Amino acid sequence: MTLPPELKNAAAEPVELTVAELLGLFGERNRDPEIVGRIEAELASAGLQCVPALLHGNLGSTVTVRAAGEEHETPGTGAEEQEPAPAALRIRDLPTARLDEGGLVCLSPADDLPHARMIMMERNFSQLPVMSGPYVLKGVVSWQSIAFAHAAGKCDTLADATSKPAPEVSIEAELLVTIPDINRHNCVFVRDTDQKISGLVTAADLSLEFGRLTSPFLLLGEIERRLRRCVDRMCPTVGELRDASGYGNAGSPDDLTIGQIIKIFKKPERWARLNWELPHDGFVGKLNEIRLTRNEVAHFRPNPLTVAQRQQVEIFAGMMKSLMP
Repeated sequence: MTLPPELKNAAAEPVELTVAELLGLFGERNRDPEIVGRIEAELASAGLQCVPALLHGNLGSTVTVRAAGEEHETPGTGAEEQEPAPAALRIRDLPTARLDEGGLVCLSPADDLPHARMIMMERNFSQLPVMSGPYVLKGVVSWQSIAFAHAAGKCDTLADATSKPAPEVSIEAELLVTIPDINRHNCVFVRDTDQKISGLVTAADLSLEFGRLTSPFLLLGEIERRLRRCVDRMCPTVGELRDASGYGNAGSPDDLTIGQIIKIFKKPERWARLNWELPHDGFVGKLNEIRLTRNEVAHFRPNPLTVAQRQQVEIFAGMMKSLMP
């Protein structure tokens, strides 16, 4: 890890950026203590510090990289004003809640209905907001509202197919308490801290987020179940299980922690019982990497796994499935 060029002059000219942006400069997305420790060590070696500390606040919180040892405080970064680390997922954690400039596709009240249909078909959207400016939400046009307008016998203009807008939520709202509104209305509109409509969250977005959060749990669960079946083969008696794992109260592989399972895999005489034509050290090394990723997931880290971590879990799960169907 080396100091990014964007921070080379931070001692003379402090750099203000978000936590996510600072992580990105170092090629990281997650904010676990190990990564933060490496980043802070790199900053310290260059005579710099991050204020407030990198573990405080959320990914959108603002921090300043400046010369280490400075006693003056950047406004809003005193200890009494630092945000606590996030405890719950919020609307802002969904990608569609805060779209880039121009990213929120919307209609003007002056648009016609064929134009609305074209956009929804081109982009595979189920609904579009009708807005008279970045702050004013007039309504929603959806395939459902168009069908209702046809059924009522009047579907000539955009206004005919425009229904009342779905509820609005703050970008800081907790995701869990917003789910009923999303399910009831198929979407909610999001207002940013400047009160602009910044995005919308749909039921489909919830499904994607559910998959993102739960697929690592499911895959890691499959891996663990197969590992315990391996332990059953490596240690067929309770005495062998207790001796190999070092856990004197173990009655079955289900009683073992992942660390105790790895301890058994490390023993050459136990590994030999699997009759796998694989390098012992290489497999144990990959298993230990999975353990580290599993610990991140098990401790409900608010930041998603990286693409590399997800691929690592998927590849290892596939390998275990072929070795222990």
